[in-house]
Amino acid sequence: MVLSNMYDDWLKSISSYTAFSRLILLLRAIHVNNEKAKIILRPNKNTITQPHHVWPTLEDEEWMRVEIALRDLILADYAKRNSVNTASLTSSEIRDIILGMEIQAPSVQRQQMAEIEKSTEAAAQVTAVQTRTTNVMGDEIQVVTTTAYEQQVFSSKTDWRIRAISATNIPLRLQHVYVTNDDVKEELPTFVLAKNVMKAFVTAADLRAPAAAYLYGQVAPDNSRVVEVKAVVVVPQRSTQRSVELVNELPSHPLLADLKVVGLITTQAQETQSLSPADATLFARLMAQHSEIDGSSIMLTVAFTPGSLSLSAYALTPKGFEWGRTADPNSPAGYNPASMVDRAQLLLSDRILGSSFAPVGGVWNYSTGLGAAFSPTMPYSVTLVGQPMRYWDELHRPVHFTSFVASADDGLEVDAEDAFA
Repeated sequence: MVLSNMYDDWLKSISSYTAFSRLILLLRAIHVNNEKAKIILRPNKNTITQPHHVWPTLEDEEWMRVEIALRDLILADYAKRNSVNTASLTSSEIRDIILGMEIQAPSVQRQQMAEIEKSTEAAAQVTAVQTRTTNVMGDEIQVVTTTAYEQQVFSSKTDWRIRAISATNIPLRLQHVYVTNDDVKEELPTFVLAKNVMKAFVTAADLRAPAAAYLYGQVAPDNSRVVEVKAVVVVPQRSTQRSVELVNELPSHPLLADLKVVGLITTQAQETQSLSPADATLFARLMAQHSEIDGSSIMLTVAFTPGSLSLSAYALTPKGFEWGRTADPNSPAGYNPASMVDRAQLLLSDRILGSSFAPVGGVWNYSTGLGAAFSPTMPYSVTLVGQPMRYWDELHRPVHFTSFVASADDGLEVDAEDAFA
C-alpha cells in the first residue's frame, strides 16, 4: 500500500494555511491550463519529484516564484475570457477568481446596477388607475388604485370557464392515439377495444379531473386468448383532481346480459410510467365489492399527452389487490408497481363496433355542481346512447347558470358570453 500526502513535505517550512492556499492555487491553475501549469511547476530541467510525492520538489523561494506565475496564469485566462484588464481587479476579486468563483466583468456589473436603478425609479412613480364596476345589487362602483398590487387580477388554474373551453379540443387529440404495449404479461389475454366506444368516452371527459366507466366485453369466438371490449358504461360519479368515486352498484341492461365486466377505463391529466396508487386503490376496491370483476380484468388508463392520447392497460397481481383494498387512495405508502401491477396487451380496432351506455337522463357527472345529490348507494339505470353527455354540459353544472338567470330577472345587463362560456 502506498500513502501520499497532498502537501508532500510543505508543512516542515510553512503553515497549514499557506499549504492549503498553495494547493488550491495549483489545482485551479491545472484546471485553467494544464500544459502551461506543468511548465511553470518545472522551472528548469533539474527539477525532480521525489518518490511518494505528488508535486515537484522546490525550495521556498522557488515556490514563491511558481505561485506568482500560477496566479498570473489564472488571471490572464479570466481577463481573456471577459475582456477586462487585470489591473482593474481588486484583491477580493482576485481571491474569488483563484478560488474558482464566476465573477462577472465590471462592465456587466455596472450595466446590471444601472438596470436595477432604472427599475427602482420606474416603480417609484405612482400611476393611478380608475376602474368602474357594478356589484350584484346593480350599484355602480368606481375604484382608484395606485399600486401594482391593487391592480392584479386573481386567476385560478381551476377556473371552470377555461377548463370547459379546453375540453372542446379533446376531439382533436383523437387524431393521434398511442398504445403502450411494452413489457406486457404474456399470461394475460389480449384486449381488443372498439375504437368508437373509446372515442365516445374520451370526448365526454375533462382534461384535468378524472372520469371513469366500466368496460364490457366477451372472449373472441375464434381465440380464447383474445377479449373483445364492445361496450363502455358511464355510471354516476364524483371526482376530484386526483381521484374518482363511483356508485356501488354495477350497471344492468338487457343488452349487457351477454357481456361481462372486463375492466375499468379512466382518464388522467398526464401520463405515468405505471398505474397510479389512486387508480390501483379504486380498482382493488371494486374487485373486492363485486365478484364479477376478477383477476383477469384490466384497468385501462387514457392519458392526455400534449396534442395526443396515450392508452395503457394494467392488471393487479394478488399482492397489489391486497394492498389496494385497504390502502389510503391519497397515500402511496407501501405501493410497489413492479410487483403489484402487470401490463396487459391492448389493441384498438375499427373492425368491431361497440355501444355506449349512460344513466337515464344523461347526467353522470356530479363534480361541477351536483355534488350534494351524489351518494354511493344512489339508485340508477342506464340506457343506450350514441354519445355520453359531456363533462361540462349545462345539465352537469346548473349552479353556473343560476347567477345568469337571477341577473336577467333583475333587469341587469349581463354578458351572455360570460354566462355560457
